[in-house]
Amino acid sequence: MRIKILIEYDGTGFAGWQRQDNANSVQETLERAIEQIINYQGKIILYGAGRTDAGVHATGQVAHFDFSSDILISRWQGNIRNLVKAINFYLIGTKVIVLNAEVVPEDFHARFSAKMRHYEYIIFNRPEASVLLNDRIWHVPRILDIHLMQRAATYFIGRHNLGAFRSAECSATKITRNISSVNVTRIGAIIAISVSAQSFLHHQVRIMVGTLKMVGDGKYNPEFIWYLLAVGDRRLAGPTAPSSGLYLRRIDYVSD
Repeated sequence: MRIKILIEYDGTGFAGWQRQDNANSVQETLERAIEQIINYQGKIILYGAGRTDAGVHATGQVAHFDFSSDILISRWQGNIRNLVKAINFYLIGTKVIVLNAEVVPEDFHARFSAKMRHYEYIIFNRPEASVLLNDRIWHVPRILDIHLMQRAATYFIGRHNLGAFRSAECSATKITRNISSVNVTRIGAIIAISVSAQSFLHHQVRIMVGTLKMVGDGKYNPEFIWYLLAVGDRRLAGPTAPSSGLYLRRIDYVSD
């Protein structure tokens, strides 16, 4: 039986989603909790929709896992909400919580069945820092020009070579991606930058945000985004924004 789960987590203190040796990961935290409640003899392996980096948060991460015991299937198949409650009991104090679970077809895959991924980055833009938000935003004290950032964001939409917007550690062999939407909005001190695409390169959103911040600062013209997309030189783009402001908001599937 294959189970799809919807997950929320505060990425502060985690080495990221993916299991790593001698590091605290979201994936392993969830796997340990699931293994305790189903008393499974084998090893539970979670497959996530997105491999968020250290310090990155999620309100809509999706993962799936399998188990094959007939006893376990008969126990949980008709009581999926109780399965969610049981997992969350063993997640108390971890800053990870399961929001929902459902039985899905065997050909569903949290990563490869995803049709769209939605990320949002939060900039806290006022001279004073926030004692409440802290590790959940990027504090930029200098007031940014939201209109310049909005104009610059339009250049990202479409299919582009994103060589200027990936980290040096990115292992992707294909660096062309189709960006469906980029929106920049402001409410008070909060600037939210949302980006949607089927897939992303390593650090792509954070480098996009760092570059848009430079536009808002007046250090780059909005049209400079077009130039960066044309030349593909990472050295010319803005800094990689801190992981603390990035959120995986939602994953879309055909059946949703």
